Amino acid sequence: MADGLNHAVLKRNAIAYWQQGSSNRPVKLTSVLRHPTFWSEGYITCHKFIAGRSLSEAERILGLPLGELTGGAYLYEFLRLPAPDEFDIRGYTQTPAGQPWVAGGAYPVGAGAAQWEARKTLTFPAV
Repeated sequence: MADGLNHAVLKRNAIAYWQQGSSNRPVKLTSVLRHPTFWSEGYITCHKFIAGRSLSEAERILGLPLGELTGGAYLYEFLRLPAPDEFDIRGYTQTPAGQPWVAGGAYPVGAGAAQWEARKTLTFPAV
């Protein structure tokens, strides 16, 4: 591990965290302008970070571009939890992809919601 992290342990911890209750379950939020699907890939977070929030608050929390969710959003809930080989650790939304945030990037700094990346080579059934 070049980054010095034990990814197997971090993934086991993530799955245990997701299993702690419905507020910790992984979800994906996307703009309604994207074609709806019954599967998900890409960045995911926990339900509790966006539950009860307005879409503009969710944008700020997740570090999405201002106005990304203006027209509405799809909230995808997984029909099963990702297995360890189906996702990667990505830190928090104020450190995109686990890296320090850089001004002028495609995405603004988020408010610190946990995030993971569902591998793009796999898809998860979602509703």
